[in-house]
Amino acid sequence: MKKAMIAAGIILFLVTLTVSKGNTRLKSTVIDTIKITSSDLPAGFTFGKVPEVYKKTLKDNPWMMDKDAIKRLADKIYPGGDYHKIESMYVTIIAAKQRPYGDDIVCYLILFKDDKSTRDEIKKVAEFTGFNSDRCIVLTKDNLAVFLFVDDINNFHYIRDMAVTMEERIKNL
Repeated sequence: MKKAMIAAGIILFLVTLTVSKGNTRLKSTVIDTIKITSSDLPAGFTFGKVPEVYKKTLKDNPWMMDKDAIKRLADKIYPGGDYHKIESMYVTIIAAKQRPYGDDIVCYLILFKDDKSTRDEIKKVAEFTGFNSDRCIVLTKDNLAVFLFVDDINNFHYIRDMAVTMEERIKNL
């Protein structure tokens, strides 16, 4: 428990430092540069299929979510997620090929509306990540948060590798 609290504190400090250094607002056009492509998928995985029952909210995969989807899902993605503070969100669901309707790995690219929204929401994402550090990773730059999540901790190494790739893309923005 003490180690988790220390890890959460370090993550919050690093996220705060990263956010405070940002002085530009990224636009949704950066998503095309950062997003996961088919060549980034681990062996044995594919872009997941959205079950019919969820297509009212998630119309496609990968997908630039509409405002209704953001409103429905923001607080389900991370505790306290405030859809009012989110400018745009892109989701990629990755599933094992033998279970195409699964959600083994999920990546959210979230752009926040302004500096205050960015600080408030990244703090929440970082806190959630700190308590779930064996299942999720968050990367930030300016008003952007890249949030990678894995259901099975045995698949964590996949999101760690994806995070390295995405971090390189973020550095080149």
